Order: sequence, then structure tokens, then C-alpha cells
Amino acid sequence: MTPVSSLIHPVGPEPPGVYWLRRAAFVLAIVTLALGMWWGIDAIRQSDNPPTPAASASAAPSAQASAGQSAEAGAASQEASAEPTPEPTVVAEDSKECPDTAIVVEAKSDAKSYPVDSTPRLTMTITNAGDISCTRDVGTKANELEITSGGFHVWSSDDCAKNSKSKVVTLRPGDTVASSITWDGRLSQKGCPNQGKFAKAGRYDLIARNGEVRSEKQPFALTNP
Repeated sequence: MTPVSSLIHPVGPEPPGVYWLRRAAFVLAIVTLALGMWWGIDAIRQSDNPPTPAASASAAPSAQASAGQSAEAGAASQEASAEPTPEPTVVAEDSKECPDTAIVVEAKSDAKSYPVDSTPRLTMTITNAGDISCTRDVGTKANELEITSGGFHVWSSDDCAKNSKSKVVTLRPGDTVASSITWDGRLSQKGCPNQGKFAKAGRYDLIARNGEVRSEKQPFALTNP
């Protein structure tokens, strides 16, 4: 019998299953030995080329630093964008006098009603309602506060004014200039010829003027104590 035939058809005093079991155990041992040798060779190869953890470690902090810098840059950008951007102020190259059409004048009193013999506080405001900066005389020479009743003259800040001066200022769009005066409650005439009597109880109107621009009438009342 040939060696190959003896491997396929084992001969001996034992049953064939015994011989097959022995051969299977022998083959398993050979395979196990081969796998062990392969694992050993692979382990030796890996030990000859160890990984470089330092490079990985250095790369991680670098990435973290870059992320931190990006976050800081983003925060700085948000803070910068959160800051309000100032709007440009429109200023005329050569300041010119404000036209009457750009000026709004208002008259105000500090109360709607006063007892006779009171001293009301009267105020006028001058506002540049135009689109460009311009100059305007806002001094006592250009301004006047007048009180009337039923259309008749009662009192004016110009009647007894001793010093009438000009005061030219530059008004930007939206700028307002205010001036106030206390009325002594007496009647007056142009040139202040004599000390007038106290105004009587009744309804009155206050009017403010800057140049040729007049305010709307501001009503108030004088009442008996």
C-alpha cells in the first residue's frame, strides 16, 4: 500500500476512528504552532516600528490652541460687532444761515394756570428741522416772547429789554436751543414808558418769535386768588 493510500485508509489494530482522531489532533497542533509563529513575527515587526505618541500629543495641544484662538477671535468679533457704529454727522462745508423754512419755534409756560400777581416762567425753543447744519441768531435781538389776550398786546420781552444782543450759533439737524424768562405779571408797552399794572384774571396766549418765525399760540390762564 502506498503512503498516500495509508493516510486515506489507515491500517492497524485500532478502529479507523481512533486513527482519524489522532491525525486531526496532529493537524490542529501544526496549525496552532503556525499561528503562534505568525503572531510572534508580527509582534517583533511592530516592536521594531513603535508608534510616535509624542507627535500625536503635540498635535492635540496644537489643535486645542487653534480652536481656542478661533473661539477668542470669534468672541472678539462679536464684541466688536456688538459695539454701535456711530452715524456720520452731516455738516455743511460752508455754514450758511438757516432759512426760516428750516426753523421751528415753540412757546411754553411752566403751568397752565396762575393766580393773579404770579410770576410765570416762560420758555421758547428754536430747532433746526432741516437736513444740513446752518447758523442762526438765537440772541435776545432776534428772539421775542409776547403775551396777548383776545388779540391785544399785553406784554413783550422786547418792551423793556435793556440789552439786545446777537448770538449766532451753528445748529446741526435736530439741534435745539432754549431760552427762558420770568414775566412779572404786569402789562408793558413798547419802550417801557412806565411800570404797568398787574394783568387781570382771564385767558392769555403766549407766542414766541425768532426772526420772522413765530410759534403757535400757547394758552394759559390767570385766576383770582
